[in-house]
Amino acid sequence: MQNHNEPFEISYQKINLTVAPIYIEKQLLYRIQFPDKTPTLVICIATNFDNEKFWTSVPEGRQELAEATGLLIDHYLTTQSK
Repeated sequence: MQNHNEPFEISYQKINLTVAPIYIEKQLLYRIQFPDKTPTLVICIATNFDNEKFWTSVPEGRQELAEATGLLIDHYLTTQSK
């Protein structure tokens, strides 16, 4: 089983991205590095006013990419845990 504190890779639009879990004040975030000149993305799970969880970028502004890569991280972590 994969140690979820170590970096891992996911594939997004046929590009391998390096994902590194980071902890800031007990909050789990993921730093996503792209192999091209795309700026590094930091994402986390947040909760809205209806108590629904969603992936968001930190800082906000790259929501679509945060949601897409967050789902891939969820899938990776779920399949690696089995």
